[in-house]
Amino acid sequence: MRITFVGTSHGVPEKNRFCTCMMLESGGAIYFIDAGAPMVDFMVSNGKSINDLRAVFTTHVHSDHTVGIVHLADLMNWYYKKSSAEIFITEQEHIDATARWIYTSGDGHIDEERLKFKVPCAGVVYRDENITVEYIPVAHMKNSYAILVTEGEKRVLFGGDMSHGLKKGDMPDVIKESIDGFVCELAHFTMDELRPHLDLCHSQRVFFIHAKPARYADIESIKGAYPFEILTPDDGESFEI
Repeated sequence: MRITFVGTSHGVPEKNRFCTCMMLESGGAIYFIDAGAPMVDFMVSNGKSINDLRAVFTTHVHSDHTVGIVHLADLMNWYYKKSSAEIFITEQEHIDATARWIYTSGDGHIDEERLKFKVPCAGVVYRDENITVEYIPVAHMKNSYAILVTEGEKRVLFGGDMSHGLKKGDMPDVIKESIDGFVCELAHFTMDELRPHLDLCHSQRVFFIHAKPARYADIESIKGAYPFEILTPDDGESFEI
């Protein structure tokens, strides 16, 4: 599994950072976790075929995690006619709004055989020959989730956005297990509030994204304090898991 961090900013864009979006590559197929960046532009600029896209998984409906979907879905509908994908959005109302946008900006038709919008729920929502995707509830907002992606023996947790101060006890327990990667935000809680959970974390790597600029110094201060590798990826940076 290869993870490319397309967007690593927090809520609003920063210089050289789009909002949250990650591209996964496995077995020749492409998947996205969150859609806060211009996914189509990124794929084209990096020589990726839209036809290789299998699915998009979003953690919640805030625009910094979903804004790229309309552009992607609209182009897939009328231009990239050999493409198809499942697109997971956590609210039916958001799916309906996306469909209305495409209807009114085009010819009033959506190819539902190729564009398959779905509302996820807790548990395994997707499985193909490459990966399995499980949604784990968190308490950032109504219908918000962390996402666990499994490829063979490898597992990566994408934490999404969690509760303010982690006061609702929504840090997924899977971080206590032997996993290969944990993608963690640092906008809605401080490093001091996160530390008790890092003390229990058994991931090989922790990737910090969606962090307020002032928090990067806090991240640097804990490097070397834990047995796992701590990274702060930039937009466009890739890692093999």
